[in-house]
Amino acid sequence: MKKMYSVVAAGILATALVAGTAMAAQMEDGVLRAGEGAGKGYKIALLQQHQTNAFQIAVTEAAEAAAEELGVELNILSADQDAATQISQIEQCVAEEYDAILFEPVDPDGLGYAAKEAADAGVIVINIISSCTDWENFGIAALSCGDNVTAGETEMQAVADLLEGKGNIAILTGPSGDSGGLQRMEGYENILANYPDMVQVVEPADCQWDTASAQSTVESWLSAYDLDAIICENDGMAVGAGNAAGADSGIVITGVDGTPDGFEAIKDGRITGTVSQNGGEMAANGLNAAVLLLNGEELETNTLITTNTWIDAENVADFE
Repeated sequence: MKKMYSVVAAGILATALVAGTAMAAQMEDGVLRAGEGAGKGYKIALLQQHQTNAFQIAVTEAAEAAAEELGVELNILSADQDAATQISQIEQCVAEEYDAILFEPVDPDGLGYAAKEAADAGVIVINIISSCTDWENFGIAALSCGDNVTAGETEMQAVADLLEGKGNIAILTGPSGDSGGLQRMEGYENILANYPDMVQVVEPADCQWDTASAQSTVESWLSAYDLDAIICENDGMAVGAGNAAGADSGIVITGVDGTPDGFEAIKDGRITGTVSQNGGEMAANGLNAAVLLLNGEELETNTLITTNTWIDAENVADFE
């Protein structure tokens, strides 16, 4: 029988009493921890969109490390970017009586009802990385993610500063319906509104987070446009753009995620910089939140946000 849980917020486990009431678990510098061994005996599933790039590999590795620290049994599954597969995986986890499910929705609009069925069955459901539409209305206990609007603003502001507010730019996006990508674009637009001399000379290209697709797209752009900057919604696409442009091209090329391949591309001059939101911490925070809730703890907030950091050649060595 699963333990009853309640959600009030997010954070590290606190056991002190205030006015006779246990304090809710709080985050500290974007990190939430339940405590070593706190999840012993629980069975938890992590359902990823896919496992095909450096960001997703970092998510997998961080989840495995967090599971080992917590003592939980963790099963990691990939949906291979197929929503029907992910729905089936959720149903399978319910049937196999998992205590909690962490999932990164392939389809933000289509996964809510499957999540609700799991929550109604008594499974704690945590949404990680990109959010389901109206996630709180589907019984999802918490969302563990980055602040994608701020990440987009941070990235575009860095570009604006490097270009001194003027130049020809182009944007590579993730899948058209992905909530994280849409929020990053919102951040871009917020900053571009302040810089009328930064001109998008070509429509944003949907490259599906994919390095090869980004490289092919940018190769065609470079034969048709004089570009001062290429802004990418993830590091994988930034690396592809950097591959197309070549090292020290003079084009400002940026990404989001702070992945090892992005760091390597910064060091060898293929890309300029990236905004790290620490995807691994999103997974670790989600796993710790699930354990806290299973143990009957409350969270200070049910939206767990990691921190944003701009990384370039000046500080990349600090993050490897």
